[in-house]
Amino acid sequence: MWNRLLTWITCLCLLFSCGCGKKEPNPDAAVSPKPETAELSEQIFGMWFSYIEYRDLCQGMSEEEFSSFCSEAVKNMQSIGINRLYLHAAAFTDAFYDSEIYPRTAVLPDIDYDPFLIFSKTARASGMKVEAWINPMRSVTVSEAVNLPEDFIIRRWIEENNERVRQSGDRYYLNPAYPEVRALIVSVAEEIMNRYEIDGIHMDDYFYPYDTERNFDAYVFSLEQEKNPELTLEEFRTANTDQMVKELHDAVKRKNPKLMFDISPAGNIENCLTMIYANPYHWAQQGTVDYILPQIYWGYLHPIKPFEPTLEEWLKVVEGTKTALVPGLAAYRIGVYQNVSNDDTINREFIENTDLMARQVETSLQHGCMGTAFFSYASFFAPTEETAENVEKEIIHIKNLAGLN
Repeated sequence: MWNRLLTWITCLCLLFSCGCGKKEPNPDAAVSPKPETAELSEQIFGMWFSYIEYRDLCQGMSEEEFSSFCSEAVKNMQSIGINRLYLHAAAFTDAFYDSEIYPRTAVLPDIDYDPFLIFSKTARASGMKVEAWINPMRSVTVSEAVNLPEDFIIRRWIEENNERVRQSGDRYYLNPAYPEVRALIVSVAEEIMNRYEIDGIHMDDYFYPYDTERNFDAYVFSLEQEKNPELTLEEFRTANTDQMVKELHDAVKRKNPKLMFDISPAGNIENCLTMIYANPYHWAQQGTVDYILPQIYWGYLHPIKPFEPTLEEWLKVVEGTKTALVPGLAAYRIGVYQNVSNDDTINREFIENTDLMARQVETSLQHGCMGTAFFSYASFFAPTEETAENVEKEIIHIKNLAGLN
């Protein structure tokens, strides 16, 4: 199906160049020797199943009911050619699995079964790949913190007003400047890999919170500035993120070099670099991710970040490296009005066009990407009444593209 599509698209790709230049690495960035990366043996057509789906679709289910739901969900995904599932395992320094490190998530209260185990086993038994999806730095809200177990290290850090965890808005975030914090994050990935048969570790765009205040990490930054007075806060935070990514990557490869480690950053590269201190150029050049799934969650007509030029920007990120590109696509926008322009034609792009997802898949493959991924499961298989008709038509186009009709 998708492989046949890739064959003729590859022929088209030979007629034009996919990349157009390359950004040079930051000479001040600490570049380690490139580790071995896993080879992608097949195209990736992925789908995210998030804590939101757990919350909205799986509340109050018995183990038998949840097992049945997982079987149906896998059939649904495979019906449109999905071959890789990004399944939430840790969303808010909590666990959707049986963990000795993080407390069980409050998203699915009062259950006595392991949802991650059931879902991942069901998917893999049907031939799908499963990656455990973690959000490393995002933690609980201020109001939720009082419900954390008393012996949980993050609660102790909060009560001590310890800089290892800091408040931003109404939520706490871990501070990756500290080795103990990075070790905690890595230990969760290791626990998941040791307990479950999975195909990789996946993380998305929750790095530093947007508009992080200077006092978030003022003390540890001041210590580093004593060693290097020329160090900027942006360089410091970016280096911390790079180090966290590297340590996660190395932990995955220690477990099994064939396991994937990948990241889904925000689709606006400038925001990644300047607002959440996540530099995908570094990861690609340093070889610390196997593939990148940028969240290119816009249509072709978007006035600031139109899909195809944004895709081409991301191709420059991985150009000349072993890191593959797998664009993330906004299935949640199907049939939804976008208030992004004075031009209503642009605002109605996801309403008036019922083949956008299929077209974006095709565009991505034409540009040499290793596949695409959809956010998220409910957008296709639990749509709202308002979007259901558009979703049904999108699914027909996707199946036609994949040769499934």
